[in-house]
Amino acid sequence: MSKLPIDVPKEKLQQVRMDMFRKVQREKRAKKRIVPVAVAFLLCLSLLFSIRVSPTIASYVAKIPGFQQIVLAVVRDKGIKDIVDNGYYEEINTTQSKNGLSLTLQGVIADNSGLVLYYDADASFDMSDLHLEEVHLFQGDEEIEGGSFTSHQSHQTRISSSVEYNFSEPFAYTSKDFKAVFRFYEKDKGNIEMTIPFSLQNEIAKEKIVTANRIVDVGGQKFTITQIRRSPLRTAIDIEIDEANTMQILALDDIAVETENGERREGIKYGLSLRGDIRDGKFTLNLQSNYFQDSDSLKILIGAVHAVPKGEDFIEVDFGKKEVLTKPKYLDWDISVTEQGVSVAAKKWDDRSRHSFLNSAVKADGTPLEFTSGTYSDDEQYLYAMENFENYNGKAKIYLNYFFNPIGKNIELNIPLK
Repeated sequence: MSKLPIDVPKEKLQQVRMDMFRKVQREKRAKKRIVPVAVAFLLCLSLLFSIRVSPTIASYVAKIPGFQQIVLAVVRDKGIKDIVDNGYYEEINTTQSKNGLSLTLQGVIADNSGLVLYYDADASFDMSDLHLEEVHLFQGDEEIEGGSFTSHQSHQTRISSSVEYNFSEPFAYTSKDFKAVFRFYEKDKGNIEMTIPFSLQNEIAKEKIVTANRIVDVGGQKFTITQIRRSPLRTAIDIEIDEANTMQILALDDIAVETENGERREGIKYGLSLRGDIRDGKFTLNLQSNYFQDSDSLKILIGAVHAVPKGEDFIEVDFGKKEVLTKPKYLDWDISVTEQGVSVAAKKWDDRSRHSFLNSAVKADGTPLEFTSGTYSDDEQYLYAMENFENYNGKAKIYLNYFFNPIGKNIELNIPLK
């Protein structure tokens, strides 16, 4: 089956192309041998800025220095495409060099819900053992906490990646002056720290908030969609679960929003899709943004609601004895216990490739048992998960965060926006 073409914005990235062209021209004067590279580069750009670009071409163009991460983001997330198309992506294109490492802050997206830094790094030395250890972001003298990034890629020859900040409360841009401090480590060169200052030029887009208060009743189990909050980076759906429910809701699958013209925005696949804990009764689902789309109403689509009986939503294990003590009768997974984790083999129920099942736990005294890491894989029949916790040799209760048991499917809700 042929793949659908993917829109990559043309006009709104024109300035980026011209800046990169001027950069190539400067390098051309310094090194005549770069002429063939510059020609090939511009040919690739002409493909990138055509109205319709296939996924194959987009994946090739993504390898071009300075474009990889933003192109990938556009392909993966329709909301990022809207950001670029509406001129909300801010090009920075500032480079710092130290100890043979060159770091370029390519661009920034900032709104009240989050902030994303797109950067590239190249080096005159072998980068296969280079790790990004820390990133610190400051607004003025105040550090912004909570950035997430990929620290290392095997056999890398260059780095093109991003640092993402997600704010639980609307962020106050008291100043538009920032600095990003990157600390890399390489076994021979040690720590390499570089600071790149930058200033935001755009006015920060105001969050659009709609009070919904729509109660959803699925087989007697209720939850309320309280708010829909839209920002350029994401559409956030705030949900509260009814305390009187007799079942523990574990997940809402395949949730999406759709505008009146049929434009659909789904969950964020490469970022924070859920904030909060469903078991606490309040949580937020983050979807691709439709901030720049005008509509009088939104349709919320929920593919399935999964739930299990309360009091039967956990397993008990003994890490010291490496054994499962109790588990619900319905739970047909193969579960084994190691010194620091649990291993799960679950028979596939659809074409899902990976899933985390057991990553929330408490010790025998009721204090939290910290989740540290997880590895996931699959084959034609089973999903495999290895969920690891802090070192602990006692008994623990581990809660299910997913089990395929749909109590309702194909739910549609129309929410007026005005």
